[in-house]
Amino acid sequence: MYIKPLEIPRHILAAQALDVRIPASHLFKEKISKRAANLLSGYKGENAMRYHLQFLPEDDFLIFHYIRLPDEYKHFQIDFLLLSRWFYLIIEVKNIYDNINFDDLGQTYRKIDDNVEVFTNPVEQINLQYRRLLSWLSKYDLPSVPIEKIVVYSRDDTYLRNLNNDKRISDIVMHRDKVLSKVDSFIDKHQTPRISEQQLLDLSWHLLNEHVPEKDGGMDQFNVNYDDLIKGVLCPDCGTVPMQWKSGKWWCDFCGCTSKTAHRQALMDYALLVGEHINNRQARDFLRVGSSYIAKDILQKENFEKIGSTSGRKYRIDLENLFKSRSWKQKARSSHQKSRSSQ
Repeated sequence: MYIKPLEIPRHILAAQALDVRIPASHLFKEKISKRAANLLSGYKGENAMRYHLQFLPEDDFLIFHYIRLPDEYKHFQIDFLLLSRWFYLIIEVKNIYDNINFDDLGQTYRKIDDNVEVFTNPVEQINLQYRRLLSWLSKYDLPSVPIEKIVVYSRDDTYLRNLNNDKRISDIVMHRDKVLSKVDSFIDKHQTPRISEQQLLDLSWHLLNEHVPEKDGGMDQFNVNYDDLIKGVLCPDCGTVPMQWKSGKWWCDFCGCTSKTAHRQALMDYALLVGEHINNRQARDFLRVGSSYIAKDILQKENFEKIGSTSGRKYRIDLENLFKSRSWKQKARSSHQKSRSSQ
């Protein structure tokens, strides 16, 4: 049973928004794009686990996706944490194409032709997660429960090579289609309940209560300020910015696309990168509309919460509802490089 369901974390949405809103001429554009792509790839790998995890006994396991907990070394993050009365399981997910090699020096790398790309050793990474989770659990008066750990490569076409036949690697590292049989082996290994159902629920409450989601979409990391951002409503068909507001619709001068709701993605970007509260002047500037009446009409039709009096009124952008209502056929997110703004 999912206690913390699988959903795309806010900092990944913010990284995507930053990538779209930063012009190609920006000093850190390449790094910003690479970070957004890597974060999204990681989430896609975690999402690929959904199918296999649904076959676990629902009454026996509590599943947490993306748990980020504080400790004396700031925070540590776990892709999936599975709790049961018999054992806990940490799952670290990797979404890497082609080949992955593990050598006798503890290096993890991908080699394509003469190019070698080195990655963090996932075995050492998950061992550190294990240590930090163990320390975090020690704060609570709960029984000791065995903690298992596995590293899962989510792509079926990833070629895993254990060059030194290291048993630690073969025990921990696997493709996703091996996960269920591995969990079955843990079930066979741990036959004695170590914790009561109530204690398990108490632990779940502590996990949810102490979870600290990452909020930084990268603006601080790359020294980006508001003036660096591309303003305007992006065309959902071709990515051109800005669209023009005419006769109650957004019009794209480049491809002729029209939309009544294209501003929602722009408001999402504003909430993710700038803040969840916006006033009329700020909306006019970011959406690139010249009339305060148009901006007011757009904001009011979204039924956002109003804060303050008429002269100083702000609107709280409902990020969750905007995200739920947006179309996943948004071509602007995948083709923003085609944007014909004044970049």
